[in-house]
Amino acid sequence: MFDEYHTHKIEYGNVYYIPTPVFFFGLKANEEALIELAPGKSILAKMMYMSETDEYGIKHVFFKLNGQTRSIDVNDKSYKSVKKSNRKVSSAKEIGAPLQGRLSNVLVKAGATIEKNDPLFTIEAMKMESTIVASASGKIKSIVLHEGVLVAQDDVVIELE
Repeated sequence: MFDEYHTHKIEYGNVYYIPTPVFFFGLKANEEALIELAPGKSILAKMMYMSETDEYGIKHVFFKLNGQTRSIDVNDKSYKSVKKSNRKVSSAKEIGAPLQGRLSNVLVKAGATIEKNDPLFTIEAMKMESTIVASASGKIKSIVLHEGVLVAQDDVVIELE
């Protein structure tokens, strides 16, 4: 039990200031708690609102500390994301998207031989198109993502042999 307490103290610091019911059950909407930090020094914490979990597993929590509104983003560990994500670049034989955007045009085909600085694909982001070029010569093994797909940074678009 001591190991569990010690691990909790290292991760969260001293939480003995927080009243026991608030520590174990949290605050409900519009509920307040007076937290005494030292003799004559206390803060009034009021829970305002907690959003639903978003697609990234984050809840937005709004509260007041001594009348000033604050907000934090909390990771909901019970949430399992169903958002589809693409494979990330893991080797030198993969060419990924250098920025987030929409894959607007793939300029090469599987089996094609490419030279250094040959255009490979274009990404549209913020109403601008960026052409991604080959950093070395090689042969295209496969096209992983196709035109119209939304890509994040480092998503694999092309595999080389």
